[in-house]
Amino acid sequence: MDDASANLGVCFFSDRLFYSINDPNKDKHLFRIGSFDFNFNLIEAITSQHEDHFPHVLSTFDRFRTEHNIKSVRALTHPAHECWTVFPKVVYDNADEREDHLAILMKGVEREHLEPTWHTLHNNEYKFLSVRRRNLMAGFDELTNQVATTDFSSDFEMAQKWSSFAKPGGSFLMIGCHNNIISITSFLLGKFRAATYISFDQPEDLPYHWLQQSAHSSWLKGLHETIYLFGHQSHEVEQVIQGFWDSSAEITHLNSLKTIGVEAEEETYGFDLAAAFPAILLSLDF
Repeated sequence: MDDASANLGVCFFSDRLFYSINDPNKDKHLFRIGSFDFNFNLIEAITSQHEDHFPHVLSTFDRFRTEHNIKSVRALTHPAHECWTVFPKVVYDNADEREDHLAILMKGVEREHLEPTWHTLHNNEYKFLSVRRRNLMAGFDELTNQVATTDFSSDFEMAQKWSSFAKPGGSFLMIGCHNNIISITSFLLGKFRAATYISFDQPEDLPYHWLQQSAHSSWLKGLHETIYLFGHQSHEVEQVIQGFWDSSAEITHLNSLKTIGVEAEEETYGFDLAAAFPAILLSLDF
């Protein structure tokens, strides 16, 4: 890779950091995909800015910046530290009602500590709201403050980016598999329909939680042509909840360069590319 500036995509699963650096001179080509292992939970270290652990993560980002000509950093945040919900568009259109509903939703948290973002849905009578707390994002900001352009994406935005990148069309479900939490995002005819996440103690508990959640979110039982999985232990997640998915759906693990639709300097890796998928997608320009 020459001196042209590149994008760094980063995601965190438990104690592993996965990264991807794009080749700015070749479309859909990656200069490097890699990972770093730590002996602590990365998301907890970042959001709490742990006095012992956070400096190790910070030094890793400094290394990225000094060894590569990085023009932007794009990182995946964690669903457990966000609030996702849907509001009628009439609430969104009225600034006072919008703020009143946000205050009720995040009761006890001062408004200046909240970062709400609103997203368009397939049903244009509603808006999807994602809320982050500024104190939890401070660590992410510090990791990237030496780079001019930064962007933080939620799990459901991986489905939005996949729709733009791969253009699968039709209807699909995307499931992000983290340690003790999964995110589920539904697209209908190429448009964002809904998203939620489910926390669990053991993967064997997921069927119970899925049934409980689907009782209130009927879209979980909807028809999907394809079900995409990425992240930590995606095969284990598939095994325990596959019976609740559309039986006609094609199940696709985003765990190879060919499946994702990219090329890279190396073709084989010592880790599951399904965990690096968000970093890969975030590093690309499209």
